[in-house]
Amino acid sequence: MKKTIGTITAVIGIGLILLSGCTKPGDHAKGAMFRANLQRTGVYNTKGIHQLTELKWKFKTEDVDSSPAIADGVVYFGSFDGNLYAVDIKTGQEKWKFYFGSFDGNLYAVDIKTGQEKWKFKTEDKVASSPAIADGVVYFGSLDGNLYAVDIKTGQEKWKFKTKYWVLSSPAIADGVVYFGSFDGNLYAVK
Repeated sequence: MKKTIGTITAVIGIGLILLSGCTKPGDHAKGAMFRANLQRTGVYNTKGIHQLTELKWKFKTEDVDSSPAIADGVVYFGSFDGNLYAVDIKTGQEKWKFYFGSFDGNLYAVDIKTGQEKWKFKTEDKVASSPAIADGVVYFGSLDGNLYAVDIKTGQEKWKFKTKYWVLSSPAIADGVVYFGSFDGNLYAVK
C-alpha cells in the first residue's frame, strides 16, 4: 500500500501544517481542513446542532481567533499565547502543544501524533493565511506579497508568485488552478 501524508491546518499569526503518519489519499478532504475542502465552500458533511442543550467542555488559553481543525478525535487550534494545541475531542484534555512564537515569517509542519516540528519554511514577512494542500504541495500566502508552493514532505520551495502587496487570503484550489486574493486589490488564478 502506498503511503501518503494526511494533513490538517491551523493558523495563528503564522502558518502551521500538521502532518500525520499514514492515511488514505483524500482524508484531508473529509472535513479536516479549513472551510471543509480545497474549494473553501464551508460545507461540512456531518451532523449539525439544531438545538443547544449543553456545554460539552471548554479549554482555557489566551485569545483564540484561529479556526479549529478536527481529525481522528482531536481538535487542533492556535492561541495568541504562541502555541498550537491538540485537544481530545471527547474530554477537552490537552494531548500536546507546540510553541511557535508569533509572526516570525515561518510556515511550520508539525507531526500530528507527537506535536514535534518536522520542518519550517522561511518567508520574508509574516504568514497569516491558512495553507491549502493538494497533490503533495502546500500553498499559502505571506505579507511579503507572495503566494508560495512548498513540497509537503521536504518543506522546499517549488515556486512562488509575486503580487504587489500582502497575501492574507487562504488559497482555494479547483481543477489545477490556485485562487487567492491580495491586498493589491486583485483576485488571482494561477496554474
